[in-house]
Amino acid sequence: MQASKLVILNRETAEELLNALKQVKRSNHRIMLVLTGDNDGNLIIGAVEAINLFLNVAELKGEGVLYAYHAFYEDGRSRKEVFEKAVKQDSRFVYVSYHDSEMCLGRTFDAAILDLINNLEPNDIGRLSGVVKGGGLYVILLPSFQRLMKITTRFQGLLLTPQYGPESLRKFFEQRFVSKLFVHKGVIVYDVDEKKILKHSDLPKQVLKAKREDLVIPEKKILPQFIYEIAVTQDQVNVLKVLEKLYQKPEKEKKIVIVITADRGRGKSSVIGLGIAALSHKIRRAKGRCAVVLTAPSEANVQELFKFARRGLESLGYEVQAEEEGGYITRLKAKSIDIAYFRPLEAVTKRADIVAVDEAASLQVPMLFAILKKHDRVIYSSTVHGYEGAGRGFSIRFLHNLRQSKNIEIYEYEMKEPIRYALEDPIELWAFDTLLLDAEPSPITEDDLKLVEEGEVEYWIPDPEEFFLKDENTLREFFGIYIMAHYRNNPNDLGMMMDAPHHKVRALRLKNGKVVVSIELAEEGPLEEELAKQSARGAWIMGNIIPDRLIKHYKLIDFGRYKGLRIVRIATHPDLWGKGLGSRALEELEKEAIKVGYDWIGAGFGVTLELLKFWLKNNYLPVHLSPDRNPVSGEYTALVIKPLNERVKEYINRMAIEFKRKLLSSLAEPYHDLSPRVIRAILSSTPSAGISPKLTEYQLGRLVSYAWGDMTLENCMDCMRELAEAYFMNGYHFLDEEQELLLITKVLQAKSWKVTCLELDTRPSRAMDSLRSAAKALCSELVGIRSEKDMERFLFLKLEG
Repeated sequence: MQASKLVILNRETAEELLNALKQVKRSNHRIMLVLTGDNDGNLIIGAVEAINLFLNVAELKGEGVLYAYHAFYEDGRSRKEVFEKAVKQDSRFVYVSYHDSEMCLGRTFDAAILDLINNLEPNDIGRLSGVVKGGGLYVILLPSFQRLMKITTRFQGLLLTPQYGPESLRKFFEQRFVSKLFVHKGVIVYDVDEKKILKHSDLPKQVLKAKREDLVIPEKKILPQFIYEIAVTQDQVNVLKVLEKLYQKPEKEKKIVIVITADRGRGKSSVIGLGIAALSHKIRRAKGRCAVVLTAPSEANVQELFKFARRGLESLGYEVQAEEEGGYITRLKAKSIDIAYFRPLEAVTKRADIVAVDEAASLQVPMLFAILKKHDRVIYSSTVHGYEGAGRGFSIRFLHNLRQSKNIEIYEYEMKEPIRYALEDPIELWAFDTLLLDAEPSPITEDDLKLVEEGEVEYWIPDPEEFFLKDENTLREFFGIYIMAHYRNNPNDLGMMMDAPHHKVRALRLKNGKVVVSIELAEEGPLEEELAKQSARGAWIMGNIIPDRLIKHYKLIDFGRYKGLRIVRIATHPDLWGKGLGSRALEELEKEAIKVGYDWIGAGFGVTLELLKFWLKNNYLPVHLSPDRNPVSGEYTALVIKPLNERVKEYINRMAIEFKRKLLSSLAEPYHDLSPRVIRAILSSTPSAGISPKLTEYQLGRLVSYAWGDMTLENCMDCMRELAEAYFMNGYHFLDEEQELLLITKVLQAKSWKVTCLELDTRPSRAMDSLRSAAKALCSELVGIRSEKDMERFLFLKLEG
């Protein structure tokens, strides 16, 4: 299309766009054209004109042009259809709805049109901001900035609660998004209704031509030369060399772990796929077969890995069969080679020569170690900055724990060079900045440590507008702590924090202003009586997780009258763990909540013993446990709560007692695989209820024969279960820790002696003697059988005539 034939884009804009495209073709960067306006026709014509200008000068080497749209909106579908007709159904265009956009991860497009008119969702931006190659163009469609601040998008609708309507939305994320468009280079903003440029690209007039250095492939290597030749960057070559460490099976009792980290778009998954293909080939030739297990939060995470594993196998001469589920590859089969994806919980149970864990930072450390416990050759890879990035916290946390383990060889590599575009790409810089993908906490100095030790820490209640829109440095510190300390972060977390009317932020700061604890809160309740009744019947009440869940399970609808704070996330600066700052933050938060008039504070989290102890130490009561493990983290989800007044304390105590009763009756199923130490911690912390064991004289006869005689435990499990439940319900503590753990594992969870001894790391003879001693103590304290004379009346029974 010639500039003279343009209808929407003016000549100045067209020329600037063409000049910018020439520059980024030379620098191997990308640029972005933002079209804003309220006339859909103008927006679509402008997008068509921009893409035609691009196609006139571009050499298409990717998968064509992506058009992403919102299929849930009729006008979104209409714009897509009008655009498709305007480009005459050109086969170079790929149309993807945002709800299917995960399928774009790992793909490379020459350009992309992102229709964000109906829904400006942070995850959509984060997911698609890396799919266009160097020299490419993004065209963003937005409503006028005035209208953007008035509409309620689909994402924002999900942030509303019965207590807060659309008028309460803060719109801070939208303001941030727009403001960042105007401060980054490589971004042109154009008003299609007024036909004028609002912002120029501001690219430098002279740019150096991007040039990759020649790859240096090692002379001595195990993997085939042509696998190395598929690599695009020296980083990928280096990773292949590191992966060769997995060829030889480690000696007995030893393990090999490789940790690969990279910002998004560095070719991490693709090179691991190539390496796995080559290793599978070598291992198959050595031992006749090879099995590889891939695991990640979802199938979508491993598609790029599968793609390059297939490419590698085919380049090695294999005929490869692929199995798919829901449009995703889940297994590759070749001659005596099997590469299969399993959810993390399943992966722990599978046998394999090599296991690869992609996006490992999304999994809890116990799950990462469970995988390592079962396998001796494991690859862990994780994104540092970018969509689903976990910062450097993953390496810090995981490797710290890993190095404390014995007999593990650890190899680390961080990839830095981008695959699709050159370093310092302006669109990557814009996306990272806008979505805080590269946020990190402030470094901690010796002076900072001294301030912590001296208690020079203050509780901070920021002004939301000042904090989110004007104090960029503190916002980055605050959010950076979440990225470093938490496993799962995505851009929607930022959007929710900024826009949700019921969400609040609090922090602990040093006297010098550095953030050391970040807290995100959600206000929940009160619920009107009819809403509480709907919850009791099974309806889902948006944005009220704790009252909704507790009313569903305990049917105390009056609890809905009370208002509380759910702690969405609380995280301490990783360099300051173990110094009591988390507990100090809770203490200050509770003071504020009582002063303001809240009735309770609660939290939900994936249960690990370490996390549970933190909440119990701060006097939070467990009141609910999910019946299923999270398929990604592998943990059960717990709810804990702390009453802030006597009125609510009565409700919480009753619910906690009922929870204990339910838990004790559910340990054989569904909680048969819940950690016995976690169970003991929960049971020890919940209120007691005075109950007596209900045993017939016949049961008591068998019980004393077990406790003081030769009868086996298996013959009186019914009696021991009754005593165990009474012991824990009454909150007794006359047994030692080992005996309590044996009651939980062997009696209440009904595990075999073998499994019990493995889990508790004890010998069978010791476990059996200890449990028999516990039976004697239980008989003495709970049913009054203390001597041989007491025993005789149950050993020699007669049926009265």
